[in-house]
Parts: sequence; structure tokens; C-alpha cells
Amino acid sequence: MTCPSCGAANPEETEWCERCLRRFDYVPSEPANLAESETAFVRTGSTNLTRLAARGPLVFVEPGGDVQATVMTQHMAKGHGQGLGEALVTGDSTAHLDERHTVVDELEVPVFYVERYRAGRGASFGVYEPDGDALAVYIPDEPFVVRDGTGAPVARLEKRKDRLELVEVGGGVIAQCWRSPLDLGWLVDEQWGLTVLEEPVVLDRRALVAFPLVCRLLWSRPPHKKEQGESLDLTFSLNF
Repeated sequence: MTCPSCGAANPEETEWCERCLRRFDYVPSEPANLAESETAFVRTGSTNLTRLAARGPLVFVEPGGDVQATVMTQHMAKGHGQGLGEALVTGDSTAHLDERHTVVDELEVPVFYVERYRAGRGASFGVYEPDGDALAVYIPDEPFVVRDGTGAPVARLEKRKDRLELVEVGGGVIAQCWRSPLDLGWLVDEQWGLTVLEEPVVLDRRALVAFPLVCRLLWSRPPHKKEQGESLDLTFSLNF
């Protein structure tokens, strides 16, 4: 049994992938009343944030290879972000790091965007609807906390040996994320995979899809030219 999410080989008739924990018989339910801009990720049980070419943009790709959305990076003057607000990061002074990552579907319609901020304990990431309303904020700390658009803590991130798990407050694991090497010919990069195990009760689906993008912005090594004989094995450890 080859996992359609991460490509790992598993024993036949197994129900779970031994590597990424995807449940093979899991079919995500379709949320109701979705706007057209949200449909790129309606049925996303798993997705990979990757590149298709060395000089190409980051894209979200389904296990079958279909591109769901593209990440457009915009650099802006400092202080021109939406701002996380006191409801999201109480007690922290946030300054925009002049970086916005807008995710657009195949029709170039914005689905959501992510802005990065310098908070008192490091970088925090706001996830927003196209109209600017807050969906969530990812706050790296101990523990790593995810808050919804109202500022309420809704999930925490737990580090495992080879993956990161998103655990809903008062519930179980709703998603997991991991990284793997990406060989682009002359360039070495990393890709991040996401598997949704359970639909979140409170957290917006788009804020969940932003999980691998936030992980990449926090922990990925910069792309670099491949050296002769270089191994592409990456060790996913707790030393983030």
C-alpha cells in the first residue's frame, strides 16, 4: 500500500500510513456555504507545499499532482500589514516584517494570505481572509499556540521526532505536517506535506491549510545549489 499523501510504502490492508498517519479511508466532509475563493481546498485531505521548477513559485499540490493554489510573495514597506491586534497577541508589540504571502487559486482568485510579524518572543504569523479579516495567528512559543480570529486559543503544535502535530484544544490531533527533500535539478529545496486527520471544530479550514506555509517560513533551510555528490536526506528533528 503506497500512501497517496507522502508516498511511503506500507503493509497491505493497513488503515494508517506508518509515516504520515494518513487514514486511507478518510474522506473529508465538504463545508457548507463556501465562497468561490475557498473551493481550492474544500476536499483537501492532504496537500504538499512544493515547487515544480527551480525558479518557479511555491504551489500547493494534491497527491495526484494537480496544482490547487500558488503562493505569491509580496514585500511591502514596514508597518503596512494588517496588524495582529491586541485580541490576537496580548501584551506583545508587533511590527510587520514587510512580508506577505498571498495564496491564489488556479483562476488567480485570492484564497487567504499570511503575514509575518516580529513579536516579543520571535516571529508570529497572521492568517487573513482576502478582505483582511483575521482567521488565525500562529505564535511560536512554549507551547506553540494557534489562536482563531477572535484571539481565543484553539490549538497547540506538538513536535514529534519526524513530524509536527496540530492538536485542537479539548480534542485530538486534527492535522500533521512534515518536511522532505526536494530535488530540482541544480537546486536543493524542501517541501512540506499536510495531512488533515479530522475537520477542526473552530479553526477555519484555510487557517489549517496555512499550517505547512507557516512551518516552511519558520524552519526551512534556504534553497541552495546542489553540490556534486550531495545527499538529499533531511533529518526532521526537534532542533528547529
